[in-house]
Amino acid sequence: MRAVRSRSGLDAAELRGAIDRGRNSLESLAGASLLLTGATGWFGTWLLDLLCAANEHLDLGIRLAAVSRAPAAFLARHPQFADSGIRWIECDVRDLDADAGRFTHVIHGAADSSVTPDSSAQRRLFDTVIDGTRRVLDLAASCKAVLFLSSGAIYGPPGPVRRYAESDAGGPDPVSPKAAYAEAKRAAEQLCALAAGRGLPVRIARCFAFVGPHMPFDRHFAIGNFIADAVDGRPIRIRSDGLPTRSYLYMTDLVQALLSILHGGRDGRAYNVGSDVPVSIGELARCIDRVAGGHGVVIEGAPSDPNDHYVPDTARIAVELGFRGEVPLETAVARTAAWYRDRLRGSMPS
Repeated sequence: MRAVRSRSGLDAAELRGAIDRGRNSLESLAGASLLLTGATGWFGTWLLDLLCAANEHLDLGIRLAAVSRAPAAFLARHPQFADSGIRWIECDVRDLDADAGRFTHVIHGAADSSVTPDSSAQRRLFDTVIDGTRRVLDLAASCKAVLFLSSGAIYGPPGPVRRYAESDAGGPDPVSPKAAYAEAKRAAEQLCALAAGRGLPVRIARCFAFVGPHMPFDRHFAIGNFIADAVDGRPIRIRSDGLPTRSYLYMTDLVQALLSILHGGRDGRAYNVGSDVPVSIGELARCIDRVAGGHGVVIEGAPSDPNDHYVPDTARIAVELGFRGEVPLETAVARTAAWYRDRLRGSMPS
């Protein structure tokens, strides 16, 4: 076995722990030809780093192909991936075709939820999710396993449900342009269901909210903004009364969940992926301020909807696949804040 090394600036001990914990799932990929879409995004960077490290450490012989619109820019940020043996496919996922090759496994995660609110951007996002999923499913016709990364957004905007279960029948408002991402993910899940009905071994991960290295710290993720505020020396400002509830899963737990679903999930079945431990936005801000050594929390007090909850029920993945998150929120915040602080010092790639 070779030593574990990260190519993207992750903590090597954390990466080694993730490999050890997911060893059964990873060893099931020995000799696989695996296609990863969305390979240079937040989730994709973690998956690429884990799979490359596991390939070396466990001598798995996985042949990785990665889809990206701009692989050169990614490799400029993370040059250590240049020696990884990854075959880069430079294209928009909507243009992926049969020339990409034949694969035994596919993880399809290409979509950026943080686009501008104008209608043209929302239309491009909608088309990317649906047309990209159709392309990937066509390409995956002879695969042993396909994992589609969906979203908890398919349940609709945060509402009165305390924990969303896979059987919940709610959904986004189909006439709201803001629902383009959620509606696209719902339609893509239907494409996956139809493919499963034809015998394709496709499984679905409905991803909720996460925290960890490589996350955006300046977009629409409250936890990322709060960590940036604390580390950068600003008070954390909450525009609301701080009462809406969310939950956050650390990235090492996320990749374990995804590998578990790819390896052992039931065909045509959706699994919620996230933490089932709720935390109010106010509690989250105070936790980050305390753990990251911040400069206080300011709650500006605008009233929020008392039924604003976005937390998954994770019983299905726990019972069927034996998965439970292991990293507590305070530890997740501490690790992410330390990584962000190191990035600001210029000691690791972004």
